[in-house]
Amino acid sequence: MSIDLRLMRYAVAVADEGGFRRAADRLHVAQPALSRQVGDLERALGVTLFTRRPTGLTEAGRVFVASARRILDEADRLAALTRAAGRGEFGTVRLGFVTSAAFEAVPRLVGAVRERHPDLIVDQIEAWSPELVDGLLAKRLDLVVSRSVPPRPEFARAPLHREELVVVVGSAHPLAGRESVTPEDLKGSRLLLSRRHLPGYRAVLLSALGHVPEVEDTRLPGWRRFDELAGGENYQLVARTLGDHLPADAVMVPFADRRPAPPLELVWRRDASPATALVVAVGQASPGASSSRS
Repeated sequence: MSIDLRLMRYAVAVADEGGFRRAADRLHVAQPALSRQVGDLERALGVTLFTRRPTGLTEAGRVFVASARRILDEADRLAALTRAAGRGEFGTVRLGFVTSAAFEAVPRLVGAVRERHPDLIVDQIEAWSPELVDGLLAKRLDLVVSRSVPPRPEFARAPLHREELVVVVGSAHPLAGRESVTPEDLKGSRLLLSRRHLPGYRAVLLSALGHVPEVEDTRLPGWRRFDELAGGENYQLVARTLGDHLPADAVMVPFADRRPAPPLELVWRRDASPATALVVAVGQASPGASSSRS
């Protein structure tokens, strides 16, 4: 037979209070109604749970109340977890990000989420921006951190982190020992630029130079793209965060006058889950992030 949780709570209250009248006061029900409900439960079970005058637990009653406590605790926990999931505080958010977000922006965001919402899991995936856009559209990703997601009506976005562009050259490049460079200094070297960058990002990098450079396509993924600097003839433009975390044979050289990198943005679908909305809220409240949205 199935037993109503309400009847379990009645029996536990009678056991806790040591009598029907005090239990009725605690439960805010009439004492005769409580006595009748417990009696109906005993008849349905075919056992006596309580002795009367004085009220006490029988051996069957002790077994029932102990089990009822465990079931009620689990039911309360289930209700709390369900409400937390409805608020987005419990679940998993799939976060995609570009390489330059891996060192500061994403760890800061994930750490803040962990501190404020410890039951919320953030799965992290590093990829090129076109793959992140595809992941958002196909709903394989819930949220991305990128510098070049194009505007789409189904996307919302918020600035997350702003920084400057820097030049990266191999250790054998003539500019490797310079404290700073100008765009004019880069003439005669080839800019390594992947075709997998979205057009908006490529346009920002090229406009930062103020001239049309000789461009060489880099097809290597992730950190391997810096391998192509070893010959000493090429250079790359990257965000300062990435420039601070280079392999040993690559050298960062800042511009003499600051040139802004495309800002890192949080981008998500407008039909985002409550959990995604919580992560976005944490990101917007983080230091250096703007609260503006589009």
